[in-house]
Amino acid sequence: MKTRLVLLAICVLALSVVTNAGNIKDGQAMTGNSLSEMGQYTITHSETPMIYDNQVLPTYDLVYENAANPVQVAVVEDKKCKTFIVRNEEFEVQYTCQNGVFGVKKLDKKFQEIPEEEMNLKLNRVSYYAQRVICSDKKSEDELLGLIACYFPELVNEEYQASF
Repeated sequence: MKTRLVLLAICVLALSVVTNAGNIKDGQAMTGNSLSEMGQYTITHSETPMIYDNQVLPTYDLVYENAANPVQVAVVEDKKCKTFIVRNEEFEVQYTCQNGVFGVKKLDKKFQEIPEEEMNLKLNRVSYYAQRVICSDKKSEDELLGLIACYFPELVNEEYQASF
């Protein structure tokens, strides 16, 4: 458990160092190291956005060098904060802020596409509870996307990571 926390702390530090990776809003890719078995990641604007409630959501493609399937991250703007829907064909969660704290949460039923029972099998509960609070200070959208790219791989149980 201590090793994972140290790795996650290193990931946060690495994210803050990667300031020259580019700004996604400028149409460039953001890259970094996830410090997981999934390896390097690249985040770009997606050409196939998610749609919810007849609204096209700003969507990003998160690609890991050692993963077969890309992950999509859609941003749902709320009055108080942003919710990030993180999904691929096999797995889905959301990262959101609540009471000034940013962290992971099981996907709200209104966004679910994968049955909850299937998700519960694939979800690493130790990492899930460790990620309930990732940060409590205000971050930019790009910084939050970088944090998601680093933390997300730890949520998937090892036996299911091969299908990613």
